[in-house]
Amino acid sequence: MKTERRPLIDVLRGAALINMFVYHVLWNMDNLFGQSIKWLHTPPAYLWQQSVAALFILLSGFCWALSHKHLKRSLVVLGCAFFIFAVTYFFDGHNIISFGVLAFMGSAMLLMLPLKKLLRFISPWGGLTASLVLFFALKNIIHGYIGFAGWQCALPQTLYANYFTAWLGLPPDNFHSADYFPILPWLFIYTAGYFICRLCAGSINKAAVFNFDVKPLSFLGRHSLAAYMLHQPVIYGVMLVWYRILN
Repeated sequence: MKTERRPLIDVLRGAALINMFVYHVLWNMDNLFGQSIKWLHTPPAYLWQQSVAALFILLSGFCWALSHKHLKRSLVVLGCAFFIFAVTYFFDGHNIISFGVLAFMGSAMLLMLPLKKLLRFISPWGGLTASLVLFFALKNIIHGYIGFAGWQCALPQTLYANYFTAWLGLPPDNFHSADYFPILPWLFIYTAGYFICRLCAGSINKAAVFNFDVKPLSFLGRHSLAAYMLHQPVIYGVMLVWYRILN
């Protein structure tokens, strides 16, 4: 599928980044600067954080169907994920990031290469529906069970064995990550984005909505990887100076 870059996708990605920046300011205050923010531990805050991440992943799956050089892109993203892991491992042992959102996206880009051969035979509506159903069915796999309210199936604890199973979505008891997005269930949000792109295939280059632009947001969205890599050091540095001035 060939198409020109459309501003709407970058606007949405930029909006997600802004939400992420705000969330991490609050997270830093709560976890690093000793200011208890009780709201951050409530269901609405969790839903906000998960929705922002889901939008990132959905857009990444959408763009996968439009882009090329998937292998090169995935290796760059995985390299950035490893850098974040190394920095958090050596400099902040209490908030190590293993299998965060970048590690997931890089992995998903690779997994989609063989999966595309199967997914292309599935109708867009059918694929989107199945992706969403599977996502919600597997949403609690990290907690030891799958299913919906009213029907749940506990999984054997022997499946939750090591780092590889943690990458899949089956973390052992001693696994910890400050940012954790395993393959299951999040791969199905990625495939949902892929199928949404296929649904829009005939209108991406024609529909006016895809040309909707908010320049600051689309600029941020076009440089989302750089923004992601830089935002926490910049936010932390500014907050550190601010709190030292206050004290």
